[in-house]
Amino acid sequence: MTSKVRKRLPPQDAAAVVSPLRDSPSFLVRLVQLAAFDEFHHHFAGLSMTPGRFSVFALIVNNPGIRPGTLSEELRIKPSNVAVIVNALAAERLVERRQDRTELRANTLYPTKSGQKLYQKMWDIHRDLDKLLLSPLSVQERAAFVDMLRKLDRTANRVKRTVFGSDDQTA
Repeated sequence: MTSKVRKRLPPQDAAAVVSPLRDSPSFLVRLVQLAAFDEFHHHFAGLSMTPGRFSVFALIVNNPGIRPGTLSEELRIKPSNVAVIVNALAAERLVERRQDRTELRANTLYPTKSGQKLYQKMWDIHRDLDKLLLSPLSVQERAAFVDMLRKLDRTANRVKRTVFGSDDQTA
């Protein structure tokens, strides 16, 4: 049996590549997000956590009694995806469902003791990752960057509906 051997092309000079997106804020945010997610997966390896699962878990731990619908709204995750994540966290005994006393058809979510303990370890990792991601920035630049992201986040859904005429939630 013969195998095909591909010849490697010489690497291109990155400086010679012209990108029409180099000054696009949305494209740059996406590149930084990809880098952040790569680091997240590297540092959270072995903890069976993804960025989405961690965000749901963090809100449950910090808001005991939160409803799944509130998670969906706050994190802009489809309710069906929240259900999948909560089911996995419950199967791992990190969170538990309880019947809402005021609305018998609804469930509320609570961290378990083992979930709280694991969360503290994860939070320490997450905090260190944020420091790593923002390490090229000064303390003042970090604060300004986070403030700008919050400002953009506050207007993101309004702009989406206005510009694109959509009310759809994304996963």
